Amino acid sequence: MMDNNSPVESEQIAEMIISDVLERWPKTAVVFHKYNMACVGCVVAPFYDIEAAIDIYRLDREQFLQELVTAITT
Repeated sequence: MMDNNSPVESEQIAEMIISDVLERWPKTAVVFHKYNMACVGCVVAPFYDIEAAIDIYRLDREQFLQELVTAITT
């Protein structure tokens, strides 16, 4: 698991639980909203990883992960 000072990589983010990402980096909520995803506040967010959300919403994997990384690092 990454500590708060580690660089963020998209593959690490893909493996993380949705609610953990949103709690750790609240700015990522903007990315979820941009794609009309119900992940923010969803009762199953603690049980699915980012990779699953990408599959469920049929998103462009690389683009979505990059947008999350950008939200985290800016």
